[in-house]
Amino acid sequence: MRRTGRQLRSAERVAGALAMRACYRFRMVPTEEQLWEDAPSLKALAVDAVGVALFTVALSLLVSFAYRPALDAASRTSPDVAKFVAANEPGLTLAAVLFVVVVAGQRLLRLGWRGVVLRAESYRLTNQRLLIESGVFSRTINEIDLRTVDDITFHQRFSERVLGLGQIGIVSSEPDPDGARRGAGVRARLVGVSRPREVREQIRNAAYAASGKQVFMRPT
Repeated sequence: MRRTGRQLRSAERVAGALAMRACYRFRMVPTEEQLWEDAPSLKALAVDAVGVALFTVALSLLVSFAYRPALDAASRTSPDVAKFVAANEPGLTLAAVLFVVVVAGQRLLRLGWRGVVLRAESYRLTNQRLLIESGVFSRTINEIDLRTVDDITFHQRFSERVLGLGQIGIVSSEPDPDGARRGAGVRARLVGVSRPREVREQIRNAAYAASGKQVFMRPT
């Protein structure tokens, strides 16, 4: 069947419109670009590390100074106790040393585990979303759509100011999987962030660009 000139022109217009719509849609979907990536700094545990060191030193000095007076006081209670102390003094000394090692070691192990957990966490910001990956043995990814960001909080303790670190909270009203809108709340917290003010502004600008509206920011 031959097509008339009018039918051909109409088909060409339809094809052209479809092609323009496809190109328009293609241009409207921005390519995801990575803007920032980092992991919490172990310097965030510096204050805790100093606390563990001071506790270990204080406990060692306390046991060292109290050990001999405690044995002498126990020996004076009765002849049998005095004989027991004299016969088992090497074992009692070892027990005192083990006490310091175990008590201080527990704190040291907890600090070491916190360091492992902290270093297993990573942050990645793109022009579309913020990804927080965590987990030592299993991995969990918390994804926040930048279009849902309502606020970005900033907190910096004195020790963090000295070390150049800070904490950033992401307040988001991201909807639930069933589509219900949740109230705004802190959905993620970035800790041990180096150059926290710069990173906060970078997240703010990315959220502004993604949502097309200004994000309310608390002054800092």
